[in-house]
Amino acid sequence: MNTSVLESKLKRHKISYSNDNGKIIIGKSKTDFGTLIGLVLLPIIAALGISIFMLINNAEYRGKIIAAIIFLFGTGFYNYSRTRSKKQSNNNFILLEDKAIKVKNDFGAYILDLKNIIDFEYTIEQIDEETFEGNLYLIDNEERKHQILGFDDEDEKYVLNDLKWFSKYLIKYVELNNHAHLKTSVGELIVRNL
Repeated sequence: MNTSVLESKLKRHKISYSNDNGKIIIGKSKTDFGTLIGLVLLPIIAALGISIFMLINNAEYRGKIIAAIIFLFGTGFYNYSRTRSKKQSNNNFILLEDKAIKVKNDFGAYILDLKNIIDFEYTIEQIDEETFEGNLYLIDNEERKHQILGFDDEDEKYVLNDLKWFSKYLIKYVELNNHAHLKTSVGELIVRNL
């Protein structure tokens, strides 16, 4: 089965994977140092620097400076929580090999194939005004949900389209085409008010 589109979608969502002679290993997500430095460390360091400057000098416009400090700290910690959440979403070991999905997660280690996969399920959650988080799960014959992958995007449509694509790809990969009906909780889209 051709894996080039799968690999490009995993790359686009910055999900760590490797291709070993047709065996796709989706595993521990890589730390994106550019995001970590630019969106987490720099705002926090800037907030600390402005705070120290404000304490040393009797700065004018204290209210605006304090608002800027709070904004920078908030931005840094929010981006840190998103990076950490994404890393945890893709922390399971997943191996696509011989029309089976091998999973190593909190439940244990499993070889899941046509005989013991019931379905795939995906969810989309709006986590802020501009970010939607999607998660794809495999449901086994003991009704355990194994998280296959998770990612976020600014456009709900792209998250939904990619979740559908990953689901269809895995259904085709394990040859579950005629045996399962894809479940989705998209109709019950979870929205958190800000």
